[in-house]
Amino acid sequence: MELKKLSHLIMSSENILIQKVLGYAKAYDYVKYTSTLTEAWRQSIAGLSEAMVKCMRQSDCIPELNQNEDFTQGEIALFGIEEAKKHRLRGITITMFLGLMKYYQQSYLDLVNEENDFLFEEKQYFLLYIRRYFDRVELGFISEWTSSSQDKKLLFFQEMNRKMTNEKNKYLTIFESIYDPIILVDKENNIENINYQAANIFWGIPVSGSKYYSNLNTNTELDWLKQELDYFIGLKQDEVIREKVTETKYGQKTFQIKMKKMLDISEKYSGTVIIFNDITERLKVEKQLQKQYKELEFYAYIDPMTGALNRRTGLVTLEKEINLLDGNNHTLAIAFIDIDGLKAVNDTYGHMDGDELIINIIRTLQTVVGEENIVSRMGGDEFLIIAPGSDEEKLSNVMEQVVSKLAEYDETKAKPYKHSFSYGIIEVSTYLKNDINELIKLADQKMYQHKLRKKG
Repeated sequence: MELKKLSHLIMSSENILIQKVLGYAKAYDYVKYTSTLTEAWRQSIAGLSEAMVKCMRQSDCIPELNQNEDFTQGEIALFGIEEAKKHRLRGITITMFLGLMKYYQQSYLDLVNEENDFLFEEKQYFLLYIRRYFDRVELGFISEWTSSSQDKKLLFFQEMNRKMTNEKNKYLTIFESIYDPIILVDKENNIENINYQAANIFWGIPVSGSKYYSNLNTNTELDWLKQELDYFIGLKQDEVIREKVTETKYGQKTFQIKMKKMLDISEKYSGTVIIFNDITERLKVEKQLQKQYKELEFYAYIDPMTGALNRRTGLVTLEKEINLLDGNNHTLAIAFIDIDGLKAVNDTYGHMDGDELIINIIRTLQTVVGEENIVSRMGGDEFLIIAPGSDEEKLSNVMEQVVSKLAEYDETKAKPYKHSFSYGIIEVSTYLKNDINELIKLADQKMYQHKLRKKG
């Protein structure tokens, strides 16, 4: 009987087989000495499947068990021996290995039994083939195991011990060389190990934490960390990232703390790994950048000398207020202002006095007109008042209040010049609203007429 259907099913069902055997291993506690990660089982399934399919391609016959046959030879047996050696390194006995192999076998049998496209005779043949295949895997391993001499076994375990020592040293090298502080705690939140950076920054010992671990009072310090761990465990999550400001041997630091549960090979909680990422300097830079951004944003809209809106922002604001007049009962008035005598002050007393003159007038103006009205510097000594909800009469009254305030100011300040300005007010109407330049021009003309009247 041809085995192409069976080989195709096996090679296309790797993930299904992995999930099946891992399910059996978890259910019957075979994960005690191995990983529960899916990928850790892929190599075993891939090796079993490839060896099985290779045998199928060589012959469609059932791999029966012949008397006096050397079961340590051949693709099937060699794979079984190598797998057994790997499992033996993890402390698995011959009985544990053979028991686990029964569930590997069961996973393949389940795969065939659940396939509906096979004829009854095909399915029975395929099931027998799989059973004989796994019989050979088991016999090959038993033959190799029982034939090993004590000296051979001793050399084997010595070699494995060297490999495990090298792996441990590799882990410690990586653990100690990581720049971020790392603390490992057990399931009772007692500190088990710390790396160089953690020993240095939290205990002020600039050497490997593992070397001087017995000298560190780890379980009575870092009370705040125990609180963080209690919070983490209470969340019932596998991982969490929090930000924490705390004191260290080198001053106050801000850390981004990543806490992740450590699971043993049976997926039981065994402790927590805590990684500290020092973000103190990064936060300082971010704060400085935010400050600079706000300053840039401020200067993009505001005249820095007076605090009034700049020309561009003032015109945009005026356009928005004009558009609000459509279909509403809103009113809007504007006043164009020109400071009196600025050139004479600049020429006689200097530009510092001239700037002070402008600042005093505009600050008084801003105080009187209030936050509901907008002051914009159009350039030099020219300013625009945008007064939503006002008409010409109301805005005129406001301007008179400003004039009065400035007169009081001049009486109390011994200055050889007066703080005064001329203004022209326009009440915005529907027929004027589409031409901002025309509005400002009309207000400017009225301001000039006001200035001439004052001179006359």
